[in-house]
Amino acid sequence: MTDHQGLPDSIPGCRAGSRRRRAGWISLVLILGLAVAAWRLHGIHELRHAAAVAAGARETAAPEPPRLREIVGSFKKNQTVNEVLLHQGLTPDTVQQIIEAARPVYNLARVRAQELYWLYFTENGEFNDFRYPVDRDRYLTVYRDRTEGRFVPVIKHYRFDTERERIDGTIASSLFTAVVDAGGGVDLAMELVEIFGSDIDFNTDIQKGDAFELLVEKKYLDGEFSRNGPILVATMTTGGKTFTGIRYDDENGKPAYYAPDGKALKRSFLKAPLKVIRITSGFSMARRHPVLKIVRPHLGVDYAAPTGTPVQAVGSGSVTFAGRKGGNGNMVRIRHAGGYETAYLHLSKIRVKTGARVSQGDIIGNVGSTGISTGPHLDFRVWKNGKAINPVKVAFPPGKPVAADRMARFSEHSEALLGQLRLSGIDTEQAALEPASDR
Repeated sequence: MTDHQGLPDSIPGCRAGSRRRRAGWISLVLILGLAVAAWRLHGIHELRHAAAVAAGARETAAPEPPRLREIVGSFKKNQTVNEVLLHQGLTPDTVQQIIEAARPVYNLARVRAQELYWLYFTENGEFNDFRYPVDRDRYLTVYRDRTEGRFVPVIKHYRFDTERERIDGTIASSLFTAVVDAGGGVDLAMELVEIFGSDIDFNTDIQKGDAFELLVEKKYLDGEFSRNGPILVATMTTGGKTFTGIRYDDENGKPAYYAPDGKALKRSFLKAPLKVIRITSGFSMARRHPVLKIVRPHLGVDYAAPTGTPVQAVGSGSVTFAGRKGGNGNMVRIRHAGGYETAYLHLSKIRVKTGARVSQGDIIGNVGSTGISTGPHLDFRVWKNGKAINPVKVAFPPGKPVAADRMARFSEHSEALLGQLRLSGIDTEQAALEPASDR
């Protein structure tokens, strides 16, 4: 047997071989690691290169919009779209295709005198598209689809920028003059009459010194003012009393105006059947007739207005008479709910028929001087349960208020608009106090 006690703990030759083998394995691992890293780095570069190529392909594939030549013109009186397009150099066939293509969405036979139109042509003179305003919010465009070889009609909406602006003023002569002088327009004055027409008779109640405030949406197109939008909130102070109207959708989704407590401003009846009028003769049980020269009752109110002025139904109801009736001339009589009846006398033209249903604000005729009359005016009469009553003093029933389950949201909406109206008023007053050099 071999005695191992005298042997050393290790043999030098064996130790050296072991170190060489470990160094070899380490080198191999390092080489493999470097190879993997190089392969991954190459893959990333390949992916980036592929992405760059794809992006470049997309950029190359995206066609640049064609440069177009624009022609802007307007239609003259009795001028047709056919005449205009032929005059601008389009072929009869192209003109006919444009007209026929537009017909399903808009009849170009209805073009209006003095209305603008736009034509666009490519650089090589080919027709690209035709544009025409349909109304204040939309326009028609008919363009050539070169892929399918046909003409395509589209009704598009103008892209308005909307800003809220405060307008306020004090009445010196008339509401209309005051609103226009304050930077509004006749349209805003008419809207104020609509908003407060059930509480204020703008022909008898308005006095010098009365004031108004309103917050209105103004619409801009391409940086230029286009037109007024709706009044969002308005106040009208007359006779020491302030009325407030807040625009809010009713339960049917239609915009209406309410007082801050949720009561509807629009009553079941308007205060007057005309928007721009003056009273020339009031309700009286003993008036000397200007034509017959005798004293007899005048059971209505005479409103002076030019011939042709539209006459509106003060409330919804059924037309019980529409025709000529002796000294009353052309007359319309309407039966309303609650035992009320109204009549509109001396009309130049009647626009409804007996038996028809009308809504509040519908135009039922035009001011005239038919029958026994000294000049154009409207004789307006009201009955309650068959008894004649004074139209100026009658208190008509209120409209439908904001529903209880919608009041919280309405109150929040109301406070926000009134707050904006007040803040814009403070800004306006501050600007007026600042010296011109600081503005």
